[in-house]
This record gives sequence, C-alpha cells and structure tokens, in this order.
Amino acid sequence: MSYANQPEWVAPLPDLSRPALSQRLRIGGRAFQLQCSAVQHEPPGEPGTDLVQFWVLHEGRPLTLADLGITGPLCSTLWSYLCSKVTEAVVDFYAPRPLPSGELNPRLGCWGYRPDLQAQGLQSDCALALVMGVSVATAGARPLGDDRAYLRRLRDALAESLAYWILVALGPQRAG
Repeated sequence: MSYANQPEWVAPLPDLSRPALSQRLRIGGRAFQLQCSAVQHEPPGEPGTDLVQFWVLHEGRPLTLADLGITGPLCSTLWSYLCSKVTEAVVDFYAPRPLPSGELNPRLGCWGYRPDLQAQGLQSDCALALVMGVSVATAGARPLGDDRAYLRRLRDALAESLAYWILVALGPQRAG
C-alpha cells in the first residue's frame, strides 16, 4: 500500500516515488526504508531556502513509535531526540544565520498522526508518522558540501535516532 496519495492526510505527503536517497536499515531485527527527496532549492512559497522531505517506512507504511510498542510520555521525549538530531545535522552542515523575524532556522515540519492509528483513537506523539520536512534559510549560510553530502548528514541523523528508538523499545533487559 502506498501512502503517497492517501486522502486521509491533512497535507499531501511528499512524493518519494523517486527518492534522491534511499537506504534500507536493519536495526534490532526490524527492517526499515529511509527515503529523502532531492534538496529543493527555493521551493514555491519559500524563497531563499532549501527543503528536504523524508520518511521512514516499516512494513510498507510510515513508522510510528506505537509500531515499536512505545507508549505514553516517552514518545514526546523520543520525538524531541529525533528533532534535535535533525536540527543539529542541518546547523552543523549549513551554519545558518538566525532569521531577522525571530523564526527558527532551520524549521521542521511533521505530517501528523498516521490515519489508521488516529481512526483507532490514538492521537499522541506515539501515533505521529515519521514523515517530515526540514527547511533552512540559506542567506549567509556556509554549506560544508553539495546536496549529496547534506542528504547523507540527514540520513545519518535519522539512522542514529531510529537506532535509539529501537534501543528504547527493546528495553534494558533485551538490549544488552
């Protein structure tokens, strides 16, 4: 089942039918597919920015913490960890300047709850699909490489975060 054109999502999902980066990961006995769009330079409505959209699929659908058996307040902590790692990767790569408006730079966006979990009444960070976008204002930025190098940095941040999610899901008794 492809989620790319599902009407249940509030915003259209990114078209990752031809990803610029696609990586299969096997962590803790589970298989994942991480995919990133090409870097979109100056996307519509966001002049002076670079945008990348990405997702992590598990068993053919966008991954949630609920899929890993994680529930409760821990989900917020794990999402914060992932967002921090992605932000850190972008800041380290671009060294972006703060925006005069005071808006965050970079900015992260998430597509929201996975529709099947939302239909079951799960509306918490545990049901958020790992489908995101990151936009960075590039005025005055000093990128450390080309688009491919940037995508590899994002991939590494996502893979590290995902490994941490799995470690938490396994718990101390099963992780060691």
